[in-house]
Amino acid sequence: MNTLFRYLVVLGLAFLPKEIFAQKPTLDYYLPAVTYDPAVPKPADFLGYEVGEWHVSPDQLLAYMRELARTSKRVVLREYGCTHERRPLIYLIITSPENHQQLDEIRLQRRQLADPTQNIAFDSTALPAVVMMGYSVHGNEASGSNAALLVAYYLAAAQSTQVEKLLQKTVVLLDPCLNPDGLQRFSTWVNSRRSKNLMPDPLHEEFHEPWPGGRTNHYWFDLNRDWLAIQQPESVGRVELFHEWLPNVLTDHHEMGSQATFFFQPGVPSRVHPLTPALNQQLTARIGEYYARALSEKKVLFFSEENYDDFYYGKGSTYPDVNGCIGILFEQASSRGSAQETNHGLLAFPYTIRNQVIASLSTLTAVSDLRIELNKYLRNFYVSALKEARESKVKGYLFSDPSNTMSRPLYEFIRLLLRHRIRVHPAPASSQDKNDKMTWVVPIEQPQYRLIKAIFERRTTFEDSIFYDISAWTLPDAFGLYWAELDESALTLSQIDKPLKQEPELPALALPDTITDLYAYVVDAEGYDVPRLLAALHRANIRVMVAQRPFEAEGQAFRQGSLLIPLDRQPLDAAVIRQHILQSGVYDVKLRALRNGLTPKGPDLGSPNFAVLRPPKVVVVTGREMNTTEVGEVWHLLDVHYNMPPLLVDVERFNNLDLGKYNTVVLVSGNFNRLSSEKVKAFVAAGGTLIVQGTAIRWAKNAGIVPWELRSVPRPEESGRRAYANMEEDARALQLPGTIMRAELDLTHPLTYGYRRTFIPIFASGDVFVQPPTSPYATPVLYHSQPLLAGYMHRQHHAMVSGAAAAVVHTSGNGRVIGFCTNPLFRGFWYGTHRLFANAVFLGHLIRTNARIIEEK
Repeated sequence: MNTLFRYLVVLGLAFLPKEIFAQKPTLDYYLPAVTYDPAVPKPADFLGYEVGEWHVSPDQLLAYMRELARTSKRVVLREYGCTHERRPLIYLIITSPENHQQLDEIRLQRRQLADPTQNIAFDSTALPAVVMMGYSVHGNEASGSNAALLVAYYLAAAQSTQVEKLLQKTVVLLDPCLNPDGLQRFSTWVNSRRSKNLMPDPLHEEFHEPWPGGRTNHYWFDLNRDWLAIQQPESVGRVELFHEWLPNVLTDHHEMGSQATFFFQPGVPSRVHPLTPALNQQLTARIGEYYARALSEKKVLFFSEENYDDFYYGKGSTYPDVNGCIGILFEQASSRGSAQETNHGLLAFPYTIRNQVIASLSTLTAVSDLRIELNKYLRNFYVSALKEARESKVKGYLFSDPSNTMSRPLYEFIRLLLRHRIRVHPAPASSQDKNDKMTWVVPIEQPQYRLIKAIFERRTTFEDSIFYDISAWTLPDAFGLYWAELDESALTLSQIDKPLKQEPELPALALPDTITDLYAYVVDAEGYDVPRLLAALHRANIRVMVAQRPFEAEGQAFRQGSLLIPLDRQPLDAAVIRQHILQSGVYDVKLRALRNGLTPKGPDLGSPNFAVLRPPKVVVVTGREMNTTEVGEVWHLLDVHYNMPPLLVDVERFNNLDLGKYNTVVLVSGNFNRLSSEKVKAFVAAGGTLIVQGTAIRWAKNAGIVPWELRSVPRPEESGRRAYANMEEDARALQLPGTIMRAELDLTHPLTYGYRRTFIPIFASGDVFVQPPTSPYATPVLYHSQPLLAGYMHRQHHAMVSGAAAAVVHTSGNGRVIGFCTNPLFRGFWYGTHRLFANAVFLGHLIRTNARIIEEK
């Protein structure tokens, strides 16, 4: 907001009538003027204030929904999970009493409708439609959850022929808050800053919630990007609910910047994923006509077919599109508090709520009117998918872990596929052990063909060059798995077994038998759970060493990066150490018991090539300048995956923090203007490990902490004339929106310990790419000369990415700096590069960039 506009706002506020801020919203402002069942309490009667006067909290919202279920025959409340902070995740089933008597039958018929292998033995024209309505997946976009109070009350209590007919034709699944933890943070902030006489100046503290804000969940994950990856508990239950009911339409209620108006889909026509049928967008547009009429009647400004797209299937409004459903996004200009002055005039919280109510009720009218067509579309979506699968040259996908074991990433990937209702078959293995079926196959000839293709394909050609979110997400690459397409003959040769009926059993840790002459345990370098085990051993004060050269012992070969747990001078005896290993919660590790320290090949177990590991004490710098989700991903990995919570500390407190107890500092992407570079330099010089990723690399370079040279960022071509209208899109086309690149690993480097493959897929975005340093040992991960595996990359990006360092190291004084040019923990599901970050944390202090020459004395 410029200075002149801010001055005009303040000047205008002085002349605004006080009544504007004193008006109370009423039920008639929000809902149609019909008769309501007096047995069902109005929101204001239950809450003690009119909706929109205050921001509803999750506990108030939950209590009111329970009251509606208690007092209305149209409403049933069910739980589908709970958040990290143990708040219940609930939804209401709202429909006619007659439909409530046959909910199981309706759900079964919908499954039959979506199964092209089954004949329809019922009158599908009489089948009710299902609408799934989700509010405020971003907790600080609160008009959605506050609107849910009114929509639920209207459907529960309105006594009109129109509502009764609607509920006879429709089953409504209403989720009043998809992100209770985030809503709790936001509602607490704005309510605690609300004035009796509202202050709408945009500078007012009410409109500036503190970091991390309420957008994300407890671990600061964006739940609206988690529909496909399913990494958070909120998403697990939500996706399960979706597939249980197979809704015809899903609405996703959001907010956008305060200076905007109201958006509803369709989005930009050229940015629809090619796997989404054209009829999906046509139906979206027809439903959009209902919104246009309703909003125009209320004189509300709105727009459509701009800014937002339907490409990434991990979003709440796009995931339905690849599952036979119509996903619809709403974006309401946000008041970010009680009332805020904007370019379009005063934006009051009740106004934003009312628009969400209008969109909700218009959706229900549209679905009721289009019910038969929508059910027909659901059926034809899966029939046509099966037809396309049968015509495809690719007949399936084979995948396995590079270790040829049931690794944790492989196990989690199989669970993800099953949650998406994708059929997974084990392939025969040499071993008869039920947990030793190493190779798995997904045939494409099944109803979820389109979703399967979306999960496995490596797409590199696009109709448009601008993306609202990422352009690639090939999940087997993200999980670090081997995978391949199968043609018909290869699928036949694979001789797949019967499909899994449930999630595979979690393998138990294979712990060696107890031996009386135990000398040491060795943990093979490979295994996703190695860092988790290492963290558990550190907590127990058990000394652990790491092999910096490969070796053989007692008939077993071990690679560099393998852990050594000697019994020599340990604070605990062998039995207690064994118990700590058992209680660590790991299974994806290979553990061996050795009787002798002499090795026939490679260093002996007492060699200097086995380095003692120091327990990491990690500080993660947080604050308004930091990328919230990247901080959350680091916190989640260390706390949830490794049971090793880091110290989270704001920039200001970091500048005054005594770092004596800590040896590792993590800086994610952000703006570091307030961070003391001298303090960071001193920390590194004293022996600390500094991990920087993304734009933190640029800060470290400018602060003189590292000597790395950054490659030039692509610029719009200036030769010739271009239309002024193309300026913004030309600039956005030069952004790297999230792609998958091929990277080369130096497998002898501590940062890559535990990897087997020389080349791995790596997520890449942004514009921070480092020229490989002059030291030949300082670039453990390098982008390939032909880096693109999947996603969009502008032709100018090739020179920036090709041969650049993906991970780079630098020694300074007694410490180390480790840089990741992109995010190795992207959205939690990029399992394939988790180990790179873990090695930086646990092994970073061992890294050298110059040779050490030992002279004989």
